[in-house]
Amino acid sequence: MNWSVYADLSRPLTEAERRSVAAALDELVPDGGCVGQQKPGCDEVYFRLDDVSREEASVTAARLLEVILEKAGVQARYEVRLQPILGG
Repeated sequence: MNWSVYADLSRPLTEAERRSVAAALDELVPDGGCVGQQKPGCDEVYFRLDDVSREEASVTAARLLEVILEKAGVQARYEVRLQPILGG
């Protein structure tokens, strides 16, 4: 199964932090991803994971987010939501 990964961050990011997170996504996630404000006061990181179970996707998403945020120099808590990609 393929999964969309949405991670709501605990705080808004600065433009420089968004650029750093985007660069880390491009480096660490094969298809890249995106980052931006989805609702007031909260940025969201998005990427996809392919051909894994829900359990694998959950563990892999958390690991990747830790590495992405660390590489970007961003300190923030996050909440991960997984959504299956239908037909993917």
